[in-house]
Amino acid sequence: MSADVAVHHVEAFFRRLGDDIAATLDESREAVYANLEAVALAKLAEHNPSAHLGHADLVDYVLGADEVCKQADLDARFAEPPLSLYNGGHFDISALTWLDGTTSIHQHAFCGAFHVLAGSSIHSRYRFQSWAPPEPKQRAIAGDLALIDIEVLRPGDTRVIRRGDTLIHSLFHMIRPSVTIVVRTITDTPGAEVQYDYRWPGLAHDPFHKHAPTLRKLQYLRMLRVLDADAFQSHLARVLPEADLYLAYTLVSEQIQISADVDEARRLSRLCTRLSSAERELLHRAAHNDLLSRSLIDLRRKLHAPQHRFLLALLLNVFDRAELLRLVQRDTGCADPVAQVCEWISEISGNSERYPNLIGIDFNATALEMLACMWRGSGLDDTLRHLVERHGEDEVSPHREALQGLHCALKQCALFHAVFADLPGNDRKDASTIAKID
Repeated sequence: MSADVAVHHVEAFFRRLGDDIAATLDESREAVYANLEAVALAKLAEHNPSAHLGHADLVDYVLGADEVCKQADLDARFAEPPLSLYNGGHFDISALTWLDGTTSIHQHAFCGAFHVLAGSSIHSRYRFQSWAPPEPKQRAIAGDLALIDIEVLRPGDTRVIRRGDTLIHSLFHMIRPSVTIVVRTITDTPGAEVQYDYRWPGLAHDPFHKHAPTLRKLQYLRMLRVLDADAFQSHLARVLPEADLYLAYTLVSEQIQISADVDEARRLSRLCTRLSSAERELLHRAAHNDLLSRSLIDLRRKLHAPQHRFLLALLLNVFDRAELLRLVQRDTGCADPVAQVCEWISEISGNSERYPNLIGIDFNATALEMLACMWRGSGLDDTLRHLVERHGEDEVSPHREALQGLHCALKQCALFHAVFADLPGNDRKDASTIAKID
């Protein structure tokens, strides 16, 4: 049997692709780094892996392989799991499989291109404007983060990966599994560029930053949180007034993820007196949004239908209600995007025969009717008027206080907090009632 026959078709395909990229590039590191974006984009489109291979081919290849090429991420810190398929010296070709993971909003310290092999993903791009010129390699930056556009990527779609803040993006994978082929540089100088993560509404931080005093502060405070809650709170109050934006954000966000107390986020942010008042407000909003985002990302593991994951991706990335509805209409072709969104919400909350309650929130008919009003921009008063017109004053009047509480609860619900934030209403603290009106 010849050596060619013994080579698995996955290995053979990516050897052809990798050799073609390498032959088009000069061998020098400088040439690879200068030209890989354009070459990888063109060669991925030309070879079109999605037309020849699928997830099952990767499974067959890995489980039957005695050897694989040098692996760029052997510990599988990124993807579920990753698989390097070609090592070109200064560049790598990998297949990244995703089940329930989603990427943060981030930029890259490398360049190249990616190609959707299987599944489907929501690709969101952003723009960041800092409030002041940052210092070189500043570990946290205050600014404004704006969504540029959202697109649905499907098998065969290929996009460039640019180094630095010219590409700030996130990916939310809708189908299990989704597989992305990534061609990227791998000999970038460590620490030469910061690979920022971004938090809404505009906090950039370096998740790979290594600073011994900062790390030890974090580790000792985590130890105290377990050993002695009172001592932890006392020492946290001691550290925060002198903390820079990076340390303050890390401490406050981590604590709010544990306590799930939005009021504590504001209280702790106010202790950060080294920061400006605008930075303290940004810190509070970023920590609050982290908590809301975690709730949405946790739901992702329960939602497997592409249309439900599509809605969740929009709720996670689009904070303007009108824009979200426009995107629903654009990508589904529906005549009434509010009706489409409400249909999806009805399905994931168990109000249809097709799906059980997947989100653990009991939206009954009253809540769904109120949600439709709110998606159309109705505040509390307009919503109550709609209910009176539809059901009569005698039916609504005895439940008015409960309906007010329901409207408030829907506004504060993690699913809708961002898109309903502008609606007028009574945002009272007691908003624990969701869908208790029959």
